[in-house]
Order: sequence, then structure tokens, then C-alpha cells
Amino acid sequence: MIRTVLRSVWVTVTLLCFPRRCPLCDKVLGRDAVDGLLCAACAKQEEALRHMPPKLPATEHSFYALSGAASAYYYDEEIRRAILRCKIHGHPWYARELTDLAVLRLFPADPPERMGLLPVYHGVAGLQPFDCIVPVPPRVGEEKGPSLPDFIARRLGKILGLPVSQALRPVRRMKPQKSLDLAGRLQNQKKGYAVCNYPAVVGRRVLLVDDIITSGATVSACAQALIEGGAADVFAVSLAVEEDRPRVLPKNKEIQYEAAGHRH
Repeated sequence: MIRTVLRSVWVTVTLLCFPRRCPLCDKVLGRDAVDGLLCAACAKQEEALRHMPPKLPATEHSFYALSGAASAYYYDEEIRRAILRCKIHGHPWYARELTDLAVLRLFPADPPERMGLLPVYHGVAGLQPFDCIVPVPPRVGEEKGPSLPDFIARRLGKILGLPVSQALRPVRRMKPQKSLDLAGRLQNQKKGYAVCNYPAVVGRRVLLVDDIITSGATVSACAQALIEGGAADVFAVSLAVEEDRPRVLPKNKEIQYEAAGHRH
């Protein structure tokens, strides 16, 4: 009882000092916030940018070593700007809001009971599809400070109740993927990672986390390293994916849950 009261007081004080903001437009969120995470003005655009179903088609990406992959959004418009705000414009705290939104789109979870709290993850009775979370590591030369996948993984760990391990490291310098075609991206990333914490992944079902999936080369190379390091299974999730957006987005919660590793 005392712990609950103290947590409520802490949340209230934190919100007064550091009010939650809409990750898409930067407005301070009020009581009318959608899911406790979005301003009402951005809700329609956020819905239009959802990747439905979240499971990524192998026909659009070059996946290998992965049992599957899912993404919450298309890397476009407001979502793209929000991610760039986290990565290169000095606003990493928006990773909290974006991750919470992604959890609602990827997993069986309800919005936070009140603003400032975590989304409520329900899971599936008798089923825990993952044992740990591993973020995609930054490239050689980009290791200063936590990366966006690190922020996402930590927040996911709190919500899903899973341990987070920095179990991967790059083993060589790799070129920026933007300058390469598909074949070049696959070759650039191949054998580019290795496990540096074997006890964390041996025999485990790993949830691999990245901020953006484009060709699938990076998450696949990381998954290959994890499998070679003893992981039993690797499933990848990201905030966003680079794909052509369809005009009609189907809505199916059961497909949504299965895409994130939950099978009914």
C-alpha cells in the first residue's frame, strides 16, 4: 500500500516537472490524450501510419536466421520525424513515448492506467514467447552514449518484464547502409556481429530490437550471430519499417499479436 502511494506521488511530481509530450508534434499532453500517449490532433495520422498487420512480409525484405519480424509503423511523415528527433536532434526521451506506442501496436497490451505509467502488458495465458531482449548494437565509431535501440530495449524490458542484454558487438567497421543497394547491404552486414555475452543468449528465445528495418540485412546479420552464439530462436521488432504504404490498412488484433510472437 505504501509503495503504491509513493509511486503515485512520484509519477505526479515527475509529470509536473517533466510533462509528457506528444512524440509526433511535441505538444504537452492533456487529459484528452489518446492512449495517454498522443494528442488528439495526431491520433488520426498515427493510425494511418501503422503497419497493419505488423508482421513484415519476407517478399519485401531479405530476412535470414530470423523466425520472423514485425514493425509498428511505416517510416514516413510524423513517425519518421519523431525517430529523427530521437536520433539526431537531441531528444532521446521521445523513445519512451514511441516505444510505449509500439507496444500497444505489437503486443497484447492496454494503454497505461494513467499518464506517466507503463502500458499494461497482458501476454497470452501460459505462453511467454521470449526469454530476453537484445538491442542491435551501434556500428564501430558510433558507440558514444546509449543508442536508440538501447533506449527502446530498456523500455521494452520494463513493460514486458524481460531482461535486457547488450549481448552483441560489431566485429569490424561497416559502411553506412544508405549508400548501398540490396546486395551491397547484405554483404556489408554479413558476419559483422558476434555474441559477447554467451550466458545471456544460449538456449534463449531472443527478441531482437532495432529502431528501423529497411532491407532486413542488419537484423538478419545480428540474428545469425545470435544463433551461432547458441540462441534457440530470434524474432526482430522495430519502431518503423521502410516499405511502400498500402492504401487500405486491415485491422485484425489476432494477426497483430501473432506478428509479435504471440500465437493463438
